[in-house]
Amino acid sequence: MSTTALRATPVAALGAVAAGVALGTGALSIPCWYHALTGLDCPFCGGSRALGALLRLDLPAALGYNAFAVLVLLPAVVIGLVLLGRRELGRTVAPWTTLRWALAGLAVLAVAWWVLRDLPQFHSLSV
Repeated sequence: MSTTALRATPVAALGAVAAGVALGTGALSIPCWYHALTGLDCPFCGGSRALGALLRLDLPAALGYNAFAVLVLLPAVVIGLVLLGRRELGRTVAPWTTLRWALAGLAVLAVAWWVLRDLPQFHSLSV
């Protein structure tokens, strides 16, 4: 008789939280090579500052730093952890074909955000 237990999910969740806290507090800094080379923002620029603002419970500031990270990437990480946990527990997980389309959609959103946030008109709307 096999028992199901969560093994990888808690480790992955703890790693994600630790990385988020390290990035959000500035203990870990990852410079953006794209920004350094072009002066433009990548889809992830401002993500660390957004995490820091969320740690301070300042949602408006977090959205101002990087709305994509707050509204898309963080929920995607949570969904990924839930799917990992369901798989470990032997529960139903969406088939790979469905997940593949979700990942493709995430990639399309990232590219759209990348293009949008570097348009001059977008910068005039930012705070």
